[in-house]
Formats: sequence, C-alpha cells, structure tokens
Amino acid sequence: MKQVIRFFIAALLLISATLSQAATITNIRAFANQDKTRVVLDLDFNPRYSTALSADGHSFVLRVNDVTNYRQAPVRITLQPGSAVSALQKALDGNDVRYLFTLQGSGTPNVFVLKPQGGHNYRLVVDFPHTGTRLVSTGTLQVLDQDTAEARLGTGRGAGIPPTHVITVHDADSAENALLNSLSQVGADGIRTMTPQQAQAYSQKLQQLRDAQAKRQTAAVPTQQTSQPQVEEEVLDTQAPPVPQLIQALPDPFIIAVDAGHGGKDPGAIGKRGVREKNVTLAIARALGQYINSNQQFRAVLIRSSDVFVDLNRRSEIARQKKADILISIHADSVASGSSARGASVWVLSNNRAVRENKKLLQGSKKSQLLGGAGDVISQSEQNPYLAATILDMSSDNSRSEGYTLGQEILAKLGGFTRLHNKKPIHASLAVLKSPDIPSLLIETGFLSNRYEEIQLNQPNYQKQIAYAIYQGIVSYYEKYPKQRFKSRQESAQRVLNHERVHTVKAGEYLAKIARQYQTSVAALKERNQLKSDHLRIGQEIIIP
Repeated sequence: MKQVIRFFIAALLLISATLSQAATITNIRAFANQDKTRVVLDLDFNPRYSTALSADGHSFVLRVNDVTNYRQAPVRITLQPGSAVSALQKALDGNDVRYLFTLQGSGTPNVFVLKPQGGHNYRLVVDFPHTGTRLVSTGTLQVLDQDTAEARLGTGRGAGIPPTHVITVHDADSAENALLNSLSQVGADGIRTMTPQQAQAYSQKLQQLRDAQAKRQTAAVPTQQTSQPQVEEEVLDTQAPPVPQLIQALPDPFIIAVDAGHGGKDPGAIGKRGVREKNVTLAIARALGQYINSNQQFRAVLIRSSDVFVDLNRRSEIARQKKADILISIHADSVASGSSARGASVWVLSNNRAVRENKKLLQGSKKSQLLGGAGDVISQSEQNPYLAATILDMSSDNSRSEGYTLGQEILAKLGGFTRLHNKKPIHASLAVLKSPDIPSLLIETGFLSNRYEEIQLNQPNYQKQIAYAIYQGIVSYYEKYPKQRFKSRQESAQRVLNHERVHTVKAGEYLAKIARQYQTSVAALKERNQLKSDHLRIGQEIIIP
C-alpha cells in the first residue's frame, strides 16, 4: 500500500512539474503590407527553434521544439491579398511542431524572438520580405570591426549609407525594427551588419525606447479617447518604369544635351546619409539618355557620362559643339535651414542674366559659334552694333521662351509622379543656362536635405522614374508644339539671315508709324506679315523686312 501511495505522489509531482513548465503556442497571426509579410506566434515560453529554406525559395520550415500543446497548436491564419505566404501547414515530430510555409515572391525570411513586454507573452516573429517591393532582405545581424564595416558601406547608387526603406512607428515591435534598420547596413550578401560604435548606440537607444514604451503603458489615461500612434511617413521602394529600348534615330533627329550636375572633385550637395548629388544626377542623366535614345525622333548627348569634373562654362559649349536643340541640366537641391523643403522644380535663365551674358558674348570672340545662323550674321554685323545686339536678343528671347514652355511640360509630367516644389518654371541667374542660342533648363529633382527625398533619390527605380517623367515631358512638348520646335532653329535663323527684326506692337502704334520708325513701307510690312488690314493688336509681333 505504501508503494502505491508513493507511486501516486510521484505521479502527482510529475504532473505538477509538467504543468508548471507548460510550453504552449497560444495563437498565430499574420499581416502584410507592401514591404513584407509578418507571421507572429504567441507563446508562453521562450522557444527553441530551427529553420530551413528550400533551394528554390518556395518553401520555408519553422520548427518549434518541445511544445506542450503540440497537437492543439494553432495553424489557421488569415492571409491578406499580396501576402508572400500562400499556404501554411502543420506537421508533428514528437513534441516538436513544424510549420510549413508555401511562399511566393519572398526573399530570405528573418526570424527573431521578442521577450514579454507590456502584457504580451513571448512572440516568435517571422518576416518574409517581398521581393517585388524590397531592394534587400534583412538577413542575419553581425557586428563587424570598423575597417570591415567601412569597406561594406557606400554600395548604394548614391554612394551613401544604405538607407532605412521604411521609417514608421506603429507599435513597439516596428519601433525596434526601425531602430535596428537605422543603425545597421545590408551588404550585397544579404547580411545586416553593425560597426562596434553602431552596436553600442543600438544597445543604448533600444533601452531608452523600451523605457519610454513602459512609461507610456503605465501612465494614466486622462480621457476615454484612444490616442492614435505616431506615424511618420513611409518611404516605400519605387516600382520600375518601362525599360527603354535603343532604336535607330531618324536622319535628322532632335539633339538633346543632358547635363549631370557637378561631378569629380565637385560632389554637390551631400545628404545626412551620405548620398552625393553628383552620383544621383549622373544616374538620372544616364537613364534619361536611354529613354531619349529609345525614340527615333531624338538623340541624346551626355555632357558627362562618368564621375568627372566639367567646368560650368564648358557645359553649354559642349552642347553647342554637338549642335544640341535643347540643354537639360539635372541637379538635386539642398537647404541648410532644415529638412522640410521638398519637391522637384524647373529653373530657366532670368532676363537680367541673359542681358549681361549677351553683352559679354558681343564683346568676346565666340559669337560666331552661335547656332541657328545668328552667329554668322552677328559676325558680319560688327560694324552695326545695334543690329548685332538686336539679333542676339531675339535669339536669346526665343530660346528662353522655348525653354520655359518645355519646362512647363516637364513639370506637368513630374507632378504626376512626385511632389513639386514649384508648379511653374522659376527664373534665376544660373551659369549653365546662359546660352542665348540653345533653349536651356535646370531640373532640381528633389532635396537631399530632406530625409525622405534623400532615400528616394538614392533608389535606382526612383531615379529611373524621374528620368522617365522628364522624357515624357519632352515628348509632350514636341507633340503639342510642332511649330515651336523649329522656331529658334529655322524661322529665327531665316529672319537674321535676311536682316529682319521683330517689333512688338505697343499702345498707340499703327502700321504707318512702325514703317517710319524702321524706314520701310506699309505695303512691305503687310506683305511680309501677310496682313489683310491695317488693324493691329497690342502685343502683336510684326516682322520688319
């Protein structure tokens, strides 16, 4: 009898010990956004687990060891549209639970455990990065020595620190993930790394983050209203635009000079993450050149095709040597006052700067190099400064007008893709725009001083989308203004070769008065301008034969 009692006591102790050490999976849940699919297992114990990924990346196994409720462990989850997980099954191996995930469009999964906090039990988290919307997977975290870590930096297109692609704080989990992303980098091998300094900073900031979260949870709620979580803007990876295909140009294509701002010893603006303007502009210029060359009406000329320094004065000269019809200079803006300024803008040459540059040109030796026939006539009219200045001003006005109109079309297309800092072209005194014979405009693609736009401008697909929008603006201009495309290249050239000038009608002027002013006849004015009556409108342009 004593032996039976001892047996029952031992059995009760064993059952009690087993119950006190229960290791159960209480729930499984999932959600998906454009960045990743996350699956979370809620447990009442700190799990031991192992994982395996199939060679083709279509299957993933998560094995949780020594589960008390292995038979009743949950397996049903609701999968949202766009999820990287298409199916989930459960299999048993002794007390181990094996979850089998069927994947579609997922990178290497990232698995980690979150310890109990704020009323939560342990959470075993599996993140499946979406290959269609993420450039890199999170990978394994390593702390490297400083030299090795520095060697891995600067692999992005902008040669800066690979940025955090999602800056958002929804809850404690995502806040910790955002902190991890901001203080580590992902190399080409998919391994997320930290320098020793970053690891130390991460440890300190993680503790601060958790302390702040604990204080918020214990603080008394003054009202019955539920406060919304603080959410910052989410910077998602950009989808790629159509791929340009190089085709043969027509015999006499429109030549478009594309100038990548800065370069070589001149880095231009540098963002807080180290993204350099010269690299961003070169990437966009190259992409724009590819789109231009995919249209048989156009042909692109790159002012610089590599990381070299080109003097500002040389840029317009190169465009002129290549007989460019227009010059587009690509830049990225920056302001020292803060990071709130953002958006793209287009700049054209101001009238005051044009007047100064025209005077310099008339006094120099390069006036004969101007395009559109103006150079030849100006050189032949050196004994008549008034005529030379009039011809140059006319060529300059036509070019600036054409550049402004083209800038409007480009802004309309850019505004359909990204934010605009200014909705109309801005007049400014910029050296790269000073050519009086080439319609020129400068495009600020965004602000590197803005933390969101620095991330965007460093994304290859975003750079291509900017280039594609600019290209669409060029196409729209040439389709919408078929006559304008010849205005400063043919009509203006013919006028200057014929020693013709253009007079803009002012209030109180009439044909006889204009004829006397230019020592010609009313009949000649009417014939040259195809006028059927003597009536004139204020602002009407009259060609003087």
